[in-house]
Amino acid sequence: MKMVILLLGLLAPFISATPQDMTVPAASATAVQLPAMFAFEHNIAADPYISSFDSLSGISLYMTEEELLDAKGAPQQIAEDPWAGCLEYSYADISAGVCGGVVLYVHASPAQAGQYGLRLNGQLLDPQTMNVRDMLGAPDFEAEDGDVYIRGDAAFKIYRHKESGEWDGLDLFDANSF
Repeated sequence: MKMVILLLGLLAPFISATPQDMTVPAASATAVQLPAMFAFEHNIAADPYISSFDSLSGISLYMTEEELLDAKGAPQQIAEDPWAGCLEYSYADISAGVCGGVVLYVHASPAQAGQYGLRLNGQLLDPQTMNVRDMLGAPDFEAEDGDVYIRGDAAFKIYRHKESGEWDGLDLFDANSF
């Protein structure tokens, strides 16, 4: 008898009413759905750390020349870059090196940054107040002319004046191209 009760107890979920026969009450209009959170998800606003380099002041690495012209318009000047052998498109707020029809570097001077501001991946960057450590962490490489940060195939360098230590310019570039 105990065996029969045990068997019925184990089989009860399988012999109960089918889902089609069951009625489910409708959710009330005031029911609130809680947001789903995943273990790997984090709040970007609370964590300013940048884990990849995509764009500087609206110019993305690897965007085509046509996309650059669509995004920024006609440059103030186009000149050959003697170091990289590319064409450098100069705008009021930023310059972009276009090699083979693709943007391979973006450069900003302190004057440009002071007047127009800088945004790295859309986040405000201010090398003067040094929010750089919060956004990028410690440099991956410290050169004698500045600090280098590497994320995948992209690199970001903040040039520093040798004597004063003041920032003297910055570049976002394809680390494999130079």
